[in-house]
This record gives sequence, C-alpha cells and structure tokens, in this order.
Amino acid sequence: MGADGGGAVGVAVVGSTGVIGRVHVEAIGGLDNCRLVGVSARRQDALRRQARDLGVAAYPDLDDALADDRVEAVIIATPHPSHAEITVRAARAGKHVLCEKPLSVAPSEGDAMIAACREAGVALGVLYNNRFRPEAAKMRELVDGGAIGEIYRCAMTSAMIRSQDYYDRLSWRGTWRGEGGGALLNQGIHGLDMYQWLAGTPATVAGAAASALRHRVEVEDYASALLEYAGGAHGFIHCSTSQAPQHQRLELWGETGAVIMDDWSVTLHRLETPVQRFIEEDSSPTYDAPPSVAETFQFEPAESTHAAAIGDFCAAVRDGREPKITGEDALRTQELAAAIALSARRRERVSLPVDRAEYDALMAELRG
Repeated sequence: MGADGGGAVGVAVVGSTGVIGRVHVEAIGGLDNCRLVGVSARRQDALRRQARDLGVAAYPDLDDALADDRVEAVIIATPHPSHAEITVRAARAGKHVLCEKPLSVAPSEGDAMIAACREAGVALGVLYNNRFRPEAAKMRELVDGGAIGEIYRCAMTSAMIRSQDYYDRLSWRGTWRGEGGGALLNQGIHGLDMYQWLAGTPATVAGAAASALRHRVEVEDYASALLEYAGGAHGFIHCSTSQAPQHQRLELWGETGAVIMDDWSVTLHRLETPVQRFIEEDSSPTYDAPPSVAETFQFEPAESTHAAAIGDFCAAVRDGREPKITGEDALRTQELAAAIALSARRRERVSLPVDRAEYDALMAELRG
C-alpha cells in the first residue's frame, strides 16, 4: 500500500461525527496497520472541528474523499439506508470498503454492493465486531471441532430496551424510510449474525413481528421466528427493544451436547451418551436425561472489538486476502432478517434466499 505510515492502509471514515463514527476513529488510533487520512460527515461545523482536532483532512462531500489518492479504503459509519450508494460509489472509485452493520436495508442492495466491489477488484468487509470477541471464537471452535455433534436445535434471544427518547433523538430512527427496520435490522442484527454464523442459514422461516408494540415508531420493536433447516434441524429467534432486564442468549443443541451463551457466559455441556442412542437404548423408569458434564469458560476482558475488526480488514487489504467477514457473509445475516420481516408482513412461511422483487415491493409499501 502507500508509503506513508510504513505500509499502513490509508482510510477515511464516512459519517465520522456520529456515535459509531467516533468509535471507529478512536479504534483506528490504536492500530499500526491503519492510518486515518480524513473524515467526512454531513454536519459541516462538527466535521471541521473533528478534522482539526485529529489533524486530518476534512471531506465536506463523499466525492472529496474518493478523489484523495491517499485514501485507499473507506469505513462507512452512516445510517444503513445509505450504505449501498456509498459502497457502490467507493468501489467505482477504486476504494476498498468496510461497512458498518447491517450491510444494507434490502438483500438486493447487498447484491449490488457485492457485485460492485467484485467488479472493481476491491475488498468489501462488514463490521460485525462481536465475532471478534473471545467468547464468539470459542463457540465457533467448539462447533467446528464437533464438541456437540450434529446440531438439531438452535435458539437465539436478543432482548434489549430502548427509550422513546432514543428514537426521537434522530429523525431517521424508527421509520421505514430512514431506518428500514427496527429490532431485527438494527438492534438485533448482531444476534442474528452470531446465530447464522454458528447455526447456518435455514431453508424456511415463519416470522411474527409487532410494529409500535411499546414505542411510537413505524418499524418493529418485537419479532420472533421459527426456522427449519434442510437437514431437519429447527431454530427459534426472538428480537426485542422492549424488554427489561435485557438478555442475550444463544443455544446450540447437538447429538453429544450443547453450547450455551448466556449474556456472554459460555458453557459447554458434554453428554455421556448421545441423544439418539439414549432414546433408543435407555430403559430406566425414572425418565432421567443422560448424564452430562458442564464446563463454563473463563475469558480475559475483551479488547476493542472494533479495533480488531478494522485491523483484520486492513490486514486483508494489505495482504490481498478476504477479510474475516465478507460482504457475502453479511448478506446471509441480511437474508435472515429480511426473511423474518417478509414472513411477518405477508403472514406466510418464506424460503431463503429471499425473493428480491417481493422484498423490494414490501419496502416500497412500508415507505409509502
């Protein structure tokens, strides 16, 4: 890459003055393989102050960032309805792209983003930073290593609470035109990503959702779904912005045990007898389950997962490899959210991949 910064990848943060944009800026400051060239945002006064404080370029418009040869990659930290347009423009300008979650609003937009980056020969990464937590890595290691055998049931709860003020503070929040979704697409998307990363993509989804269950919003603040997999496994998902206490839980049940993450506490349950064998062979009149041994893992406090994600992306750009989370990876999470939303609105089971035209038509209806 460029000679400045000892080979570090020169980046510009788009949407830099927002909450998540500032998180990215801070994360970049702690990386050796990444250097902040400039920042871009719509709020011009705040942008100029930020650029002055950081000692970097201020780009009043995206085109200004894309025209700067020092910028090799852009990090998109804007509201997700703008992700597709910015990604396509950046790719056509020859810039690598790291996009905040979710990838976009509709799967068709994700398709266009992936195609544009592939055609331009630039990397497209998506910032699902929870995958860089040690707990997530351990769960993936256990599943891939066969610790629980073939998975037959999965469950995920991403239940949190948001005040009405949270939605009222920014005009785009809670609206179909400005946000494109709620508990599924924005708040619960990290949980959906962890779920599909570990459990895989289902064949069909039956979803239910409620808009404005407890908030004065257009989008859903409560959603649940039943999932079926081609091999016969089943799953359940629940996302909410109306629950207290808040709760994050992911369960993976297999023939020889289970991995359960409860508010980031990870426990492995190992069965002495596989489930199917126990069902067929046990003759005890007590109806006890097969004995098991539980192990709860201990982890050091996680370092900045945003820094880890950005660092991996810049290493991928430098080394000419794929980032750990590609556009295709993120599109699978997008498919899951879209399938639940479409099923809930149409009141029918939906197959994956989601029909692009049907989902785009739904979004057009909801946006009015």
